[in-house]
Amino acid sequence: MSDLLSLPDIKTIEPPQENETDMMFKVEAVGPPECCPECGFDKLYKHSSRNQLIMDLPIRLKRVGLQLNRRRYKCRECGSTFWERLISVDEKRSMTKRLLKSIQEQSMSKTFVEVAESVGVDEKTIRNVFKDYVALKEREYQFETPKWLGIDEIHIIRRPRLVLTNIERRTIYDIKPNRNKEAVIQRLSEISDRTYIEYVTMDMWKPYKDAVNTILPHAKVVVDKFHVVRMANQALDNVRKSLKAHMSQKERRTLCVKGLSF
Repeated sequence: MSDLLSLPDIKTIEPPQENETDMMFKVEAVGPPECCPECGFDKLYKHSSRNQLIMDLPIRLKRVGLQLNRRRYKCRECGSTFWERLISVDEKRSMTKRLLKSIQEQSMSKTFVEVAESVGVDEKTIRNVFKDYVALKEREYQFETPKWLGIDEIHIIRRPRLVLTNIERRTIYDIKPNRNKEAVIQRLSEISDRTYIEYVTMDMWKPYKDAVNTILPHAKVVVDKFHVVRMANQALDNVRKSLKAHMSQKERRTLCVKGLSF
């Protein structure tokens, strides 16, 4: 019988049952454990068993469940009992490790509900997997204080949020829910090695400049060219409107003939 699962320590024991959206496999461990995890003795015998539902990656866009006949063993030497261990299964979530990895990746770009519906797992479980994954990444990520610090904002749920970036590496350094002067001062003061920051780029919003002058007085402030160009265009547009307001119809027509539009 062809094994569609391709899991190293799990084998199917009969053809899968399926409908339009789901597939269910009856499976068991490929072989018994080699020794007791407590004492290392290799004389074991089957003590009991139970069925356990393990979720796996979808196959042909169908959600996959594994009905695992899981065995409990007893050691003849020390008398301890234990359930067989499977390297393919994440015991905390009752799913295969490859499904866990897929959920971690998908939850970064899709809604929890979308991921839950596609793999057949409760939405709350998806949310918890995401939280654990983010916490892991936060522990792994090394925040390097940038030489060039960017200060800007992004609108999330119709509110401006503070964004700090590493200009040289083109990466986000941090995001905060508030961008007022006090919030910027608070976040900048939390940077332990802030003397390493030599340049700060920002728009022409005064609270940013005041915060930088307070916490990073040694850093040189550079105004983002995008905001300079935008303000220059706004100034030119105001001049255009002012001139237009004082022109007669004849003067406007003359400019239109020359290819100038007011």
